[in-house]
Amino acid sequence: MYAKTLNFICFFYCFFAFSGFANNYQSIAVQTSEIVAGKALHQYANIWWQWTRTMGDESSPVRDKTGQYCDVNQSGDVWFLAGGYGTSKIKRHCIIPYGKYIFFPIINMGYWPERDVSKTCEEVKQESALNNSELYFVYAELNGHSIPNMRNNRIKSKDCFDLHELLAEIEPTKKVYPAATDGYWLMLSPLSKGIHSLKFNAQYHHQTAVHGNMMQDIEYTIEVK
Repeated sequence: MYAKTLNFICFFYCFFAFSGFANNYQSIAVQTSEIVAGKALHQYANIWWQWTRTMGDESSPVRDKTGQYCDVNQSGDVWFLAGGYGTSKIKRHCIIPYGKYIFFPIINMGYWPERDVSKTCEEVKQESALNNSELYFVYAELNGHSIPNMRNNRIKSKDCFDLHELLAEIEPTKKVYPAATDGYWLMLSPLSKGIHSLKFNAQYHHQTAVHGNMMQDIEYTIEVK
């Protein structure tokens, strides 16, 4: 009888504790339809690509293997994290100021015309979508707990953009338009102060993906100060 009572108590305590914990990790992931600091998430996807063009290869957070360039050209309420170009397996350490939303691609494609090739906005949207229609798997976890429903986090450009818009604020440059992106992205609400573990990975179907067998396997130790 004593054991049964303990089991009964544990069932309800563990159930509600687990449910609350799971709901907490579900709520920390911002829904793709929400507005953050006055912008929709599809706008942040465009801005993320523009951000990647504001620094050279030597200080690019996308090419960085350790996280030492995590803070390059960050501004505003949303902090960008990077995956890697092509197929990437990377571990980084990143210090992020307290109170920042965190936005990053788990896997994505960006597309824009090269040199003097002419493309319409609809054409670059279609090109950026090709691999993302062939998703094999996508996964993200925070502090060892998976974030649910990641397949619902496909975000694509609603409007095409100038890839060099932010770079033009720093130095003279040519306009690169139209550009578009399509992929699986995640916006996290501001994390508590301290150390957090973030892992995300994804892969396209290697037999059917148009632009090759791309895979992302990225791990961050995030220090919020």
